[in-house]
Formats: sequence, C-alpha cells, structure tokens
Amino acid sequence: MSGKQQVERLEQHATSADRFATKARLNLNDLLRRRKEEKKVDIKANVLIFSGASLVAVVVILILSF
Repeated sequence: MSGKQQVERLEQHATSADRFATKARLNLNDLLRRRKEEKKVDIKANVLIFSGASLVAVVVILILSF
C-alpha cells in the first residue's frame, strides 16, 4: 500500500467513525440540579465549620473564666 492510499483509508475511517459518534450535549436542567446539590453540601460544610469554631470559642472562654 502506498502512502496516499493509507492516508485516504485513514480519512475514510475517520469520517465514518465521526458519523456514528454520539456527542454529549450540555443539559441546563442537569447543571441546575448539580448546582443545587452542591449548594446543599456547601451549606452543611459551612454549618459544621461555624459550629466547630463556636464550640472552640466557648471552651476557651470557659477555661479563661475559671
């Protein structure tokens, strides 16, 4: 096989593969749902951090007051 024939065969194979390839589309509803789930996780993490910091502050105040 010559180089030209190999190139033509590769090009033909590439175009036939592109024809059957499925392209994933970005779904806005999925993005909104993901963002809402991420927001819930972020809120839970923020509450845990805030409560932990508050607990440490209370413990330090109790220790210093005695």
